[in-house]
Amino acid sequence: WVAAVSSSEEGCYSIMVSNTTFSVPGTPTDLTISPPPGSCDELVITWIAPANTGGLSVYYYLFLNDYPILVKVNQLSIMNNLTANTEYKVTVAAFNELGEGGNVTGIGLTRPEAPSIFSLSAISSTQLNITLTAPTESA
Repeated sequence: WVAAVSSSEEGCYSIMVSNTTFSVPGTPTDLTISPPPGSCDELVITWIAPANTGGLSVYYYLFLNDYPILVKVNQLSIMNNLTANTEYKVTVAAFNELGEGGNVTGIGLTRPEAPSIFSLSAISSTQLNITLTAPTESA
């Protein structure tokens, strides 16, 4: 508390001020990257917030193959419209008003496409002959 004092009286007290030091956040942990069941073109990305927030609100940059793609405030993202059977590098970087803190990187693999039915013919009343076409390979 601080108060102004003159020769005749003491003034009002100031508000209490804390001595808080702020910093950039720490590194997110436990990055997981996995395709959801049955999906060939999506990856679900989750992570744990850094233990050290730097004393400020933490946000996250998401990078896909080193390109920044979005800013998040929570620890979940679903990336869609990806190429099936393809490996993706994912980086999550924590930042706050003071700048970027640590980042964590992992690799995710989308599922291969399902085969398509090329032909279907009856062999008998209890049997079918199914010819499948394999999905095309991704680069």
